Amino acid sequence: MVIAEAPGLTVDTVDITDSDRYRDHGYPWAEWDVLRREAPVYWYQRPGFEPFWAITRHADIRYISSHPELFSNAQMLRLNTARKLGNAQKQRTDQMNFTGGNPADPPDFIYMDPPEHRQHRGLVARHFTPRMMKMLEDHFAAMSENYVSDFADKIIADFAERGERSAVDLVHELSAKLPVAAICDMGGVPEEDWEQIFEWTEVLVGADDPEFRLPGETPSQASRRISTEWFHYNNELIQQRQREGLGDDLLSDLLRAEVEGRKLSPAEIHSYFVLLLAAGNETTRNSISGGVKALLDYPDQLDDLVAHPELVPSAVEEILRWSSTVIQFQRTAVEDVELRGQTIRKGESVVLWYPSANRDEEVFEDPYKFDVRREPNDHFAFGGYGEHFCLGANLARWEMRSIFHALLPVLPNLELAAEPEHVIGFLHVGGIKRQMLRHRPR
Repeated sequence: MVIAEAPGLTVDTVDITDSDRYRDHGYPWAEWDVLRREAPVYWYQRPGFEPFWAITRHADIRYISSHPELFSNAQMLRLNTARKLGNAQKQRTDQMNFTGGNPADPPDFIYMDPPEHRQHRGLVARHFTPRMMKMLEDHFAAMSENYVSDFADKIIADFAERGERSAVDLVHELSAKLPVAAICDMGGVPEEDWEQIFEWTEVLVGADDPEFRLPGETPSQASRRISTEWFHYNNELIQQRQREGLGDDLLSDLLRAEVEGRKLSPAEIHSYFVLLLAAGNETTRNSISGGVKALLDYPDQLDDLVAHPELVPSAVEEILRWSSTVIQFQRTAVEDVELRGQTIRKGESVVLWYPSANRDEEVFEDPYKFDVRREPNDHFAFGGYGEHFCLGANLARWEMRSIFHALLPVLPNLELAAEPEHVIGFLHVGGIKRQMLRHRPR
């Protein structure tokens, strides 16, 4: 696969912040190629955004991620338009006032720097270790088999009824099932509420999309509504734990937790729990959807994987690299830093573009080739290295391995019924709203 460069594209004409472009045409691969080649540390100034340094090379993202003493998470976490940042700040203040928190406090532990970040991250880290995932492996496999079997039945039944007009949504009928079930189960959320958690997550990350809002509702109003609903729901769960006793789940650990001898406040517990549940299903289900599309787009790789199921772990790593679901995170320089001949001044923002790093020619041989046998595969699907490496990386890997193992007998009998529909207006996660598939008679 070769990405065709747009005629006349230069560092001064690249546009990597147009959310409509992401929705309608996918990631701006050609633009990132130009930046990596000509200006890997580029002072990016475009209307509607505060200027920032665009970081597109693998090595530079690794360096910044590994030096939290130089680049802070506390000021700004994600790139967004000035208008949306203003709305988000107002919503955050309203939310903290509603939950009893201090608007000056970090919204959640991702906004913290060491040592506070490490202390808060460690409160639930035991649930996400490789050892814990091995204990859950059979459970994930059983759930995956059930979900895939149900999905295959729907695909076949829909094709029998509608023939070539058949189209079943991969996202809602399969991709979201295991990630939602796994993180909710770990969190101690009752099974009858799992679908509600998924719906709240969709609004949380996609409030700019009219499909996720009530009639006449603005994005801010939609976000405020689900935040309020979710807070009341979490309070009910907390009260239940306090009545019936704490268990071995994420919420119970947060209720037990102490940081420097202090219990977490209700606002801290709420924001931490929402972060775990939302992040635990949003990114993984998009990676699953992107992986299915990649395998159907490249039938030679699918055939190789079906013939050699032992390749599933390396295929999952390649799917993570290829789909690059998390688009960017932002940091703020806490002192002047020299990087590739550019001086990043104290207080200036750097934005780390992970999909670009995952196509870096200095790291990946033939980076635009989808290769289920790729080794090594030092991708940044879970962020760069260091303090903020994704807490749920092991969970995502084990979930995806179990799903794709279960899908191997089914995938050769599927085909794309349409190109994916992307979530509107969100520059942080490459969300796939719908991916329609149909049965392919053999």
